[in-house]
Amino acid sequence: MVIAVVYLVVSLGASVICGRLLDRQLKGPQLRAAWAEGLTAEARCTAVRTEEGQDAEGGLVTHRYPTLEFRTADGRTVSFEERQSRHVPAEGEFVTVHYSARNPEGATTRAASFGMLHARALITGVGAVLSVAIASTLALVI
Repeated sequence: MVIAVVYLVVSLGASVICGRLLDRQLKGPQLRAAWAEGLTAEARCTAVRTEEGQDAEGGLVTHRYPTLEFRTADGRTVSFEERQSRHVPAEGEFVTVHYSARNPEGATTRAASFGMLHARALITGVGAVLSVAIASTLALVI
């Protein structure tokens, strides 16, 4: 029984840590801040930077990062490189960006999604459910 309790405590802690780390890796806090205020603007793509690299199998992968420029509600012009977008606009093309008044440089073209809004809670919750299930099994077996 003690082993099951120790496992439960350690695995719940690991679930919380993994949830936080994955959320940060996916830029969750920055994206949620951009979506929270509901501010949007039309941004123009001023340039597209191309970067080449290798994937896990050693194959060549090309990444394209657009530089977008928009005007905030208070009239400030902001330019940023979008690294989260699935769609790369052509130079001169307009796209909608979501931004926060406190940090307009953290803008994104990605629309809010349930998964990104709740990524930390989902990962932590799944880990907690698995932890309880495995700890319960350990307690019954041992």
